[in-house]
Amino acid sequence: MSNWKESFLGKLHEAQSECAKQFEDTLDRVVAPVFEEMSSFLGDNGFKISTPLSESGRRSFKFELAENAYLLMIFRFSGIAEFELRDEVFAPGTEPMLEKSVGRLADIDKEWATSQFQAGLDHFVDLLVGRKAEEPSAELVEV
Repeated sequence: MSNWKESFLGKLHEAQSECAKQFEDTLDRVVAPVFEEMSSFLGDNGFKISTPLSESGRRSFKFELAENAYLLMIFRFSGIAEFELRDEVFAPGTEPMLEKSVGRLADIDKEWATSQFQAGLDHFVDLLVGRKAEEPSAELVEV
């Protein structure tokens, strides 16, 4: 491999690592606190709240009413300044539902995180009572 290629790959790896670190920092600084704020209210209303997956590049947040009734939201680093958000909804009497969207890391702020958690929870509860779910958030592009 030429010197330029070796040098270029080193810089590329450094850029990718820095973006992955920014993703983790954003989840810790913005998303996790919103999740914690919602946890008390939801816990008081029958939800079991957890973060079953917490590893580099991926983090999940689970809102569970029963073993077969829960919302799982998974944030995954997907590339330079981008992430993927998966909402997996399990409600008795319905097929599991998956919504996958991609977004820009720069768009994650407290308001955005709050709206994503609220939209996912609304969708989950709508399925529990048999209502047709609303359209996904326009702030993310469905994949």
